[in-house]
Amino acid sequence: MAGFEIKTVLRTQIVFLPQCMSYQYKISAVICSYNRARFIIDAVESIFNQDFDRAQYEVIVVDNNSADGTIEALGAYKDAHPGYNFSFYTETRQGVAYTRTRCAEEAKGEIVAYLDDDSTAQPGWLAGIVAFFDQHPATWSVGGKIVPRFLTGIPDWYSKYFFGLVGNFDQGPKVKQLTGARYPCGANMAFRKKVFEEIGYFNTELGRKGKGLLANEEKDIYLRILAAGHEVHYLPDVWVLHSVEANKFDKNYVRRHSMGIGGGERLRLKGQTGALAMKFVEYFLKWGYAVAYGIGFILKGQLSKFVMLERFRWWVIMGFLDPHGAE
Repeated sequence: MAGFEIKTVLRTQIVFLPQCMSYQYKISAVICSYNRARFIIDAVESIFNQDFDRAQYEVIVVDNNSADGTIEALGAYKDAHPGYNFSFYTETRQGVAYTRTRCAEEAKGEIVAYLDDDSTAQPGWLAGIVAFFDQHPATWSVGGKIVPRFLTGIPDWYSKYFFGLVGNFDQGPKVKQLTGARYPCGANMAFRKKVFEEIGYFNTELGRKGKGLLANEEKDIYLRILAAGHEVHYLPDVWVLHSVEANKFDKNYVRRHSMGIGGGERLRLKGQTGALAMKFVEYFLKWGYAVAYGIGFILKGQLSKFVMLERFRWWVIMGFLDPHGAE
């Protein structure tokens, strides 16, 4: 077929894509939302308040069947700002991977930058992402620093091992290439649009669905990017504030969140017998290592930190054995 090439998306879907792609915007800032009416407008405004030419970007919110007035709030905001490049949609298929995919599908920008619905982009967010991509053509994705904004007290059992629980992502003060041991988090990550055109979208078997806390849809796509030979970088100055509510410290939530990590890995590696066996061994070794790490907490009189660290590692194993335990 003249002028077109065939690409395989997620190994099963074949689509025809133009060889030359033009984009309406330089960057699309996209937000997945689920029952966050209390935060969503602050997230949207944090993007429109950026010092960046508004003609060069759009903001898209994809709601995933919220029942708390999110759609009404977005509609009121759009009516109040008719000159903004702002749109919102509803993704009826439940799950963050479906919603992240819909964001990428709707985006008309050369770059697709994700912000969480309970986060706020800090000054220079758009400009920093665009500048890095323009200066580094081999880079296909970037992720920035995520700083938690605690809306409640921090429990005595909380330690650095639970940074993922509150979305804390900090890889130091310098730009660095990420090679797989660490990967950007969904609250602050950006891709060239052609990433999705080449390797496909997010794995919809993974990630949160409604109240379910499965994980690893982000890890999955980043490993595919790296496997395709493309670079991923961490940008410390492209940062966001992430709101952390009290429910994140509820121990039942922590249990389900931990199980979601293990469950997500089990599903991500489905059908790969050797990789599954190695991951199972890895999780048990990490549980054992956690005992050694935890001795330091005991010596400091911080027994609660030791107990929760051991529970966390055990819950991850339980999730790996039973992926549905996080639902």
